[in-house]
Amino acid sequence: MFFKTKFSKYYYTVFKNGSAPFCWLLLHGFMGSHREYLNIAKKLPGMIIIPDLLGHGQSESTGNIECFSIEQQADDLATLSRQITNQKVNVWGYSMGGRLALALAFRHPNIVNHLYLESSTAGIKDNSARKARIANDQRLALKLQQDSLVNFVNFWENLPLFSSQKCLPSKVQAFVRTQRLQQSSAGLSKSLLGMGTGKMPNYWDELPSLQTITTLFAGEFDFKFSSITHDMQLLIPNSERFVISGVGHNIHLENPNEILAIIRKKECI
Repeated sequence: MFFKTKFSKYYYTVFKNGSAPFCWLLLHGFMGSHREYLNIAKKLPGMIIIPDLLGHGQSESTGNIECFSIEQQADDLATLSRQITNQKVNVWGYSMGGRLALALAFRHPNIVNHLYLESSTAGIKDNSARKARIANDQRLALKLQQDSLVNFVNFWENLPLFSSQKCLPSKVQAFVRTQRLQQSSAGLSKSLLGMGTGKMPNYWDELPSLQTITTLFAGEFDFKFSSITHDMQLLIPNSERFVISGVGHNIHLENPNEILAIIRKKECI
């Protein structure tokens, strides 16, 4: 199915598992798509909404880079959610999707019931570090524009952040690589330029005012985001944090049963 705004078109799919009164919005990471949550969706009760974020999968935009911003996509997804259900939704975002989920909770707190942030951040505090990250994302966007997608995927999957994924079964590794190779170089480039971490608002100072129930996840081997989520948890009033053993950055890929078990317990399912 497609949801259209003035300049953008989002692909999304909806699952309905039983009559349980739960609604979920699942948001993937960079170079992902709705497909990475399909197995997860089968194990969640109620209604599950999974969009392809702009620049990914089957979603696209004819507008400028501002259409790809965290703020604009949060507003778009709030509209999509309201069109599908009048209930509050549990929002589960991974990495880039987690940054978007946090923006959604700040901009539209009336539609978010529980916020699940997996391997995510609240932005970049330091101005010079933010400028450096923007410059790096610009270099990556240029690499996508000038080089082949295959070469970019080869580079991306060999980042230290994803080293633990090399221990996954070959079938799972093949799925991840295929999903990345099915992306659009132009779409990924716009995503980096429009909603890279450097372009994300700095929400650190606002975390103490976040009223949404929040659960944070980090992988044992993901030292960077383990530290970041630790600091976030100290600032968010109604929050809890879990470090999942034996995994890296993409927890729901590397150990879906563990993270699902925690979420089911949190929701008393």
